[in-house]
Amino acid sequence: MSTPLDPSYVATGAVVAAVVACYRLGVSPTVRALARHPTPLAVGAAVAVIAPLALRTSPPPGPLRWFVVFVIALLTWRGVTSDHDVTEPIGPQRRDKLLLLFLAVVSCLWAPALLAWIAVYCGRLRGWQHHAMMPVRLLKAYLAWFLVTAVLAPPSSDSTAGLVLVLGCVSLSHYVKPVWSKARLGPRPWSWAWHNRTHYLVASAYSWGWARFLPSRTVSRLLRRAGVIDRPVNVLTMVVEAAGLVAFLDRRLLIAILVATALFNLVVAIASGILFWENVAANIGLATAVALLPGTDHGTAFGWPAALVALAVILLSAADLLWQPWHLGWWDAPFTARLHWQVETASGETRGLYNDYMCPYEREFGRVEGYFLTDEPVLHGHLGIVWDRRLRDLLVQAGADPDRLHALKQSYGRPHRNEERSAEHVAFLTTMFTRLNAGTRKSPLPRWLRHLKAPGGQLYWWGDLPAYRGEEPVRRITVRYVERCYLPRTGDFVTLADRVVREIDLNAPMTDQENTSCARSSSTAARTSESC
Repeated sequence: MSTPLDPSYVATGAVVAAVVACYRLGVSPTVRALARHPTPLAVGAAVAVIAPLALRTSPPPGPLRWFVVFVIALLTWRGVTSDHDVTEPIGPQRRDKLLLLFLAVVSCLWAPALLAWIAVYCGRLRGWQHHAMMPVRLLKAYLAWFLVTAVLAPPSSDSTAGLVLVLGCVSLSHYVKPVWSKARLGPRPWSWAWHNRTHYLVASAYSWGWARFLPSRTVSRLLRRAGVIDRPVNVLTMVVEAAGLVAFLDRRLLIAILVATALFNLVVAIASGILFWENVAANIGLATAVALLPGTDHGTAFGWPAALVALAVILLSAADLLWQPWHLGWWDAPFTARLHWQVETASGETRGLYNDYMCPYEREFGRVEGYFLTDEPVLHGHLGIVWDRRLRDLLVQAGADPDRLHALKQSYGRPHRNEERSAEHVAFLTTMFTRLNAGTRKSPLPRWLRHLKAPGGQLYWWGDLPAYRGEEPVRRITVRYVERCYLPRTGDFVTLADRVVREIDLNAPMTDQENTSCARSSSTAARTSESC
């Protein structure tokens, strides 16, 4: 497709360059500092500095403004409805949620307040985690665009086209970076597409706690059928993720690719229980906003010159020079070792404690939390993923053979035992359930509105036991180390190890060490949260 190069493209490119520079050198460091120390004085000073810019005329972004309002509302819903950390005072947390709601309303009307909103969301409410990164970065990019256009006052068409380019690049870079990571896993760029056994991810997710309401025989039959389409699925995955490199050749192409990424995330959720619902909603919203833009407002956002500008921005972000999308490239393996939590209630019933009940730390308790409680060398990451194809093949060959698995652990595994973190973890669980037993309310929503809570991103809500939902007080918590493996040849799911690594009696008094660590107990669960 040929598009004449005219000065408007140069002006749009200049807007994009100024916005990404403002993002990288101004907005992002400021947000990081405020999120780490979100004091009223610091936030107020930061907003006061940029407030005078609101008096200058900034080109209205039209439908894109409603997209920004939509993303603010989306993340505010998540921040306001997430559970309280009952190991900490509830009053300040309730005030933070109300403050976030207030700042969300103000930000929709007055752009400088968005800086304070991001600081509260990322800091006090722990919003800066993997699944919310892309939508938060969209808002940071919008704030950077607002500052640049308020200072430079470019023509309206160049300004809007620049915003379309920046928002699209922020979104699509979170898919280009993973395909780049996959291309580097093997000796050739197509090694992952040709050799990864993606249906192992489904098996590992089932072992981990996803869709355990399905009988194992049913899952085995599905896996046998899914195994024959691994390569087509892998190729399609890489095509969808890499499509962002050419998305700006045409507006219809950008819309189609944004919709395709949303559908891709939904397929990932069905297969693995990893739900990027924030990304799905943001990409559908952005596609809708781009589709509603008047033709005169986005001319220089598309065509080969715009595509070259977008390519440069996406590649810089993939190289971690602008924002830092996650790599998300690995080999899927059928072996999983995970810590499981269960509770014994006052009536003597044993129930499973699953990650959804552990909100606001549902992500940590859905991934690899607890390895520091055991001496076992760990071979893999979340859902059995490994970064060495040879290790994946050796795990498949070992199957359920304990001697071969032991040898692999000694050669490839790494123990995570940490007594300090173990003490903090025990203190966290002890304090949490002691206060819940005493009647502390975990949810900020009344019981009749709890169905309005925003969904989580790690859907491991099932296991060998019925789920605990707070029906009655808890008297004992048991943490178990469990190894499971899917055997591709027979289609069986087998349990290789299942042993208790820690029992916590809530009727027993805490030791001095546990009492000391109780003050920082919630930091154990939040330790893996990413820095903004």
